[in-house]
Amino acid sequence: MNLHLYYCPGTCSFVPHVMLELVKESKGQDFSSTMITLRTGEHLKPEYQAINPRSQVPALIVDGQLVTQVIAITNFLNEAFPEAGIFPNDPMEKAQALSMLAWMNNTVHPTFTRVFRPERFGDEAGKASVKTMALEMFKTHLLEIDKSVADGRSFICGNQLSPADLYAVAFIRWAGMAGINPANYPQYQRYAAAIAALPVVDRIMTKEGINLNTYVGK
Repeated sequence: MNLHLYYCPGTCSFVPHVMLELVKESKGQDFSSTMITLRTGEHLKPEYQAINPRSQVPALIVDGQLVTQVIAITNFLNEAFPEAGIFPNDPMEKAQALSMLAWMNNTVHPTFTRVFRPERFGDEAGKASVKTMALEMFKTHLLEIDKSVADGRSFICGNQLSPADLYAVAFIRWAGMAGINPANYPQYQRYAAAIAALPVVDRIMTKEGINLNTYVGK
């Protein structure tokens, strides 16, 4: 099977990027990748729009066929490579992992989009209000994750690494970029540091040139 991922460092494409590395590690199925730089508008160029007309990352090409969206890509990898253990085998545990991933993808992520790209959701007069309100809501999501791992668990769902853990790593990185001190969420910070230190995760963070701690405030 030929797998090719289009990704942008530090974005949500980090989630399937690590999962592909897990597939490679566990199954020996290699993959190739192309970096798309969103800040320069590379995703809006005709060359990339010919690959993914929605101009988004991630995009996974599987034997010439396009698969988009974090949930769809990770579910495909789980179905195609069950030995990789991307999601739990137990139906209820899998449902819980998918539920957490869906919440992160359809609630937490869009909230942060309003922090980082408020101009998409308000005019010049209103975008500051959009950002302020979204930032406070994003903090409540971070607190929810902090409480979810407050019992000292290693993974947010069950006893294994899942895509939700990788999204959680992305969120705490984004929080630091938005000026939120991760030390305000000590259990989350502990948990994310442990996930980031896993060899399969560390390899992709190194490849993407990203660090866990993005906070530069006092």
